Amino acid sequence: MNAPEKCTNEKEHSKYLYIRKSSSMASGYTVNVREDVLEEAIGTAGWLVVISNDIKDPKEALRIYRAKDVVEKGFLRLKCDLDLGRLRVHSQERMQNKVFIGFVALVLRSAIHKVMSDKGLCEKMTMNQLIRTLSKLRVQEIGKEQVVFPATKAQKEIFYAFELDEPMSL
Repeated sequence: MNAPEKCTNEKEHSKYLYIRKSSSMASGYTVNVREDVLEEAIGTAGWLVVISNDIKDPKEALRIYRAKDVVEKGFLRLKCDLDLGRLRVHSQERMQNKVFIGFVALVLRSAIHKVMSDKGLCEKMTMNQLIRTLSKLRVQEIGKEQVVFPATKAQKEIFYAFELDEPMSL
């Protein structure tokens, strides 16, 4: 642990501890725990145990774990959300085509999720709700011209988040 004088200005420590030079001792410090902040942090904290024979630095172990977790969740999405658990094909070429299309769909899904996270749409709707909302866009053919029905408030919010112009006609 760092010496108290080195921790007094660090956010990481000062968030949970009151560290001040003791007036009673010439070179001593008084350290008090901020119980209210600590209780709140513990109440919302989870536990993660990562065990490794090779990696000594805990932050590096956590970084590697999270990178692997992203890959595993990608495969889970391929299998579950994009229905690629069983390919059900009879030739190598069709299998490669199906996996390629699944990969492109996963890339698009990840890009949509990133925009939803960055723009705060994740708090308002799921990805399935977003897709369902956009699928309700209506187009009417009048003569040879296609006219798009006015977008709903939710659809406009999605267009804004993805930095798209509201469709006026196709």
